[in-house]
Amino acid sequence: MLAQAAGQLDPESLVARIIAELQANPAAQQLLLRAMLTNEFLGMPARLDAIEREVTEIKRRVTRLESDVTEIKRRVTRLESDVTEIKRRVTRLESDVATLKSDVSALKGDSLEIKLHRRIRPYLSQKLGLRRARTLHSAVADTDRDLCEALYDAVDADRITEKQETRVFATDLILRAERRDDRATVWVAVEASNAIDARDVERARESADALQAIFGDPALGAVMGYAIPDDHRLLAGARGVEVFVVEENH
Repeated sequence: MLAQAAGQLDPESLVARIIAELQANPAAQQLLLRAMLTNEFLGMPARLDAIEREVTEIKRRVTRLESDVTEIKRRVTRLESDVTEIKRRVTRLESDVATLKSDVSALKGDSLEIKLHRRIRPYLSQKLGLRRARTLHSAVADTDRDLCEALYDAVDADRITEKQETRVFATDLILRAERRDDRATVWVAVEASNAIDARDVERARESADALQAIFGDPALGAVMGYAIPDDHRLLAGARGVEVFVVEENH
């Protein structure tokens, strides 16, 4: 009857009639779909389900990857912090080592000054031809009172400047002695250093010049240490400063 009626209906009416019949008969819908669609289309729902499962798994893996990346970033940040701390400690260690070297150098310098205080008079007396040498100032003993008063008076009388006064007080060792040949009074200003440098030479010269200006007697500048570069030895010669290099066990 549907076929007979279909021959009498226009296409739109026919389609409307077919839709109405299919809506009234669900079983017919499945038969029509199977007739009209290929197996590929019929399998689309199952394939979509599989795709959804794959997408879900991909999302799960991406989420896990993001979590792993976050953990890696956290560890990198912690590593950077550790590296910064290590650098800080290395810097501090380098500073401590430099301080230690400085302290050791200072201790060696103190040791040299102590040795000078004990042995400088016979040593310089022999080397410079002196007698009756007396230590009036050193880094390990109080400055002789008469020397202090002479320094103060010389500043007041403008024979030396306050800067020269300070230089004399900063001298490592000051001796007053007599020359063996003519018994003339002579002063000796000594700068002691492990490694003698240009500053030691200049300080010895300045101290000797100040002493000569104060007392009017000849004054020698001298440097003493365990080593001196050739160029500083030449400078000492040019500045009229005596150089004494001693062994560390001297």
